[in-house]
Amino acid sequence: MEKIAITRLQQGLLVKVVSRLKEQNAQAGDSLNESSLAQHFEVSRTPMRAVLKHMSALGITKAIPYKGFVLQTHAQEIDIDVPEGDEQCRQEQLYLHILIDLFFGQIDTTFSENELQQRYNASRGEIHNVLRLLETDGIFRRGPGYKWHVDGVLNTLERHAESYRCRLIFEPAGLLEPTWKLDTEQFVLCQNQHTLAIDTPDAVSASKLFTLSANFHELLASCSGNRFLLSTMQQHNRLRKATDLISMHIQSSVVKSCQRRLEIIELLLRGENQTAADKLTQLLENDIRVMTRTYNDVMNVSQDQRDKIIQSLTHSPQ
Repeated sequence: MEKIAITRLQQGLLVKVVSRLKEQNAQAGDSLNESSLAQHFEVSRTPMRAVLKHMSALGITKAIPYKGFVLQTHAQEIDIDVPEGDEQCRQEQLYLHILIDLFFGQIDTTFSENELQQRYNASRGEIHNVLRLLETDGIFRRGPGYKWHVDGVLNTLERHAESYRCRLIFEPAGLLEPTWKLDTEQFVLCQNQHTLAIDTPDAVSASKLFTLSANFHELLASCSGNRFLLSTMQQHNRLRKATDLISMHIQSSVVKSCQRRLEIIELLLRGENQTAADKLTQLLENDIRVMTRTYNDVMNVSQDQRDKIIQSLTHSPQ
C-alpha cells in the first residue's frame, strides 16, 4: 500500500501511539479505539484517524469496515522511521500557509503542482505531500491532467454562515437521537481539559483552543450513535480550521468559550440532554453573531500579521 503523508502533529502522534502500544505490550489482533486514543492524547479524531490510516499503509494496522482498526503485528516488533524535524516542520508550515492563503482567496480555484512549487519555493515532493493531505481533508480535488481544484474552503461570510446554519440543524438534534449513548469516561476527560483551560488561560494557544473545540463537537456527534453525523462534524471541523485558528489567534476568550462548552458537558453528565441541546443551539447562535461582527477584522489582517500567525501556529505547542 502506498505511504500516506502525515503532518508534523500527526507524526508526533504516530510516535506516541506506537510508544503506548509497546508499553501495553499490545498483540496482533488487538483493536485500536480511535476515540479513546484521541482523548488520551488530547487531539481531535481527525488527526488520530490519519495516523491510524498511515499505520495501515505501513502494514502495522488494518482497517476493518464498521469495526475500526486492528493491530497486525506485535507492538514490540513495530519499527517506524521518523522524518527529520526540519522536514516535518516545513511540511506543516506549507500546509498552514496554503490553508491560510486559501482562506484569504490568494490561490486560484484551479492550479497545477508546478504553480504551487513556484509560489512557495518548495520542492515537488513537498508540494505533493501537502496536496495529498489537503485532498484527504476534502479541501482539494485532483482534476484531469496536472490540474488541482479547490473543493471545499470557507472563505466568505456567506459560506461560514451556511456552515453554522447546517450545524444548527444537526448538532443539537444529535443530542436527542434515540441512539444517543453517553461516553462518561470521555466526557469526564473533556470536562477536566476544559476546567484546566479555564484555570490556566494564558497557557492555551490558538491551536490548543481549536483542538478543545473540535474534540468537544466530535465527541457530541460520536455519542449520537449516528456515524453520518460524526463524519459531517469532522468535515466541518476540517473546513473551519483555518478561519478558527486565525480568529482564535487574533481575538478569543479562552475562559468564555470553554465555559460555554463546560456547561453543556455538565448537563449531559447529568442526563439533561434537552437542556444541553438548547444550550448548544445558543452556543452556535452566539458563534454566528461573533463571526458576523468580527469577520472583516479577520479578513483584513495584513500580510505581515498573516506571516506571524503562520509562524506562531506552526510552532505552537500542540
